[in-house]
Amino acid sequence: MDSTSASTFAIDLALAQPGPGATAHTPGHGPTTCLNCGTPVPERFCGHCGQDAHHTHRLNLAHMLHEIPHSIWHVDKGIQYSLWNVLTRPGPTIRSYLAGQRKYHFPPLSLLLLVTGTFAFVSAVLHIDMMPPRDPAMPEAMWQMQKDVTSFMAKYMSWVYVALVPVIAAFARLFLRRGGYNYAECLVIAAFITAVCNFLTLLSLPIIYFYSGTAQVQQVTYLVSAISLGYATWAYGSMLAHTGLGLVGRLLRGFFPFVLGVFLPSMLAGMLAVGLNWDAFKKNAQEQQRLQQQQAKPAVPAH
Repeated sequence: MDSTSASTFAIDLALAQPGPGATAHTPGHGPTTCLNCGTPVPERFCGHCGQDAHHTHRLNLAHMLHEIPHSIWHVDKGIQYSLWNVLTRPGPTIRSYLAGQRKYHFPPLSLLLLVTGTFAFVSAVLHIDMMPPRDPAMPEAMWQMQKDVTSFMAKYMSWVYVALVPVIAAFARLFLRRGGYNYAECLVIAAFITAVCNFLTLLSLPIIYFYSGTAQVQQVTYLVSAISLGYATWAYGSMLAHTGLGLVGRLLRGFFPFVLGVFLPSMLAGMLAVGLNWDAFKKNAQEQQRLQQQQAKPAVPAH
């Protein structure tokens, strides 16, 4: 026997030996012992460590080629399953997740980060201009300031939503208290719903890109924001479907977590920015008023 055959034979013998306290098992799905922890396994999976007790054969290239697409599909299936169900049935889906039915779902925080990261990447690649052409009556400095603010918001707003999830969850805890959710559960609710809101914005990027830099781009972004707000209102409200509240009562309570959790901090941040740059805003406003007055003056005919 050559050295290569001896080495392979030694590896096969080592793989055939059971782990600590375990015994080798025969093919099939009958009672056996887990090769990972030595726990008796009456069925297929070990109840102690979760390992598949019947698919522990020696790894080979064919196994790896089979495992790669299986692993990718498994992750993708979890993402697709969670997004679709939270999008179409947010209340029953999230409540069942909170109740313990979590096997087929992608973890909510991981889902939120993955969707937001994908949105940020696609948005950066497309280089969408969210500002319409400059109005001649607007001073160049003011237009450039608005352009910088709009570009910043377009680039980082999805991450701002992620950062505001704890705030949204706090308002959800307040307005959904009739549903009996604690703060940790409200974090899960907010993560799932925010992930779908960012996903809806991700789907809208091709349309926004089509109108990039045009006079209609802001109307399109307002429409996308309205769709996200409408979905969030319905989704948060559906978390109270089991309470016996009427539709109007559920929608009213579902409206405030997203609005107060996102728009209120954004408004406060905007007011703070204006206060810190008040002199520049005042100067630009005066310049805009002067330009408008010049345009309003009738043209003097030449003699």
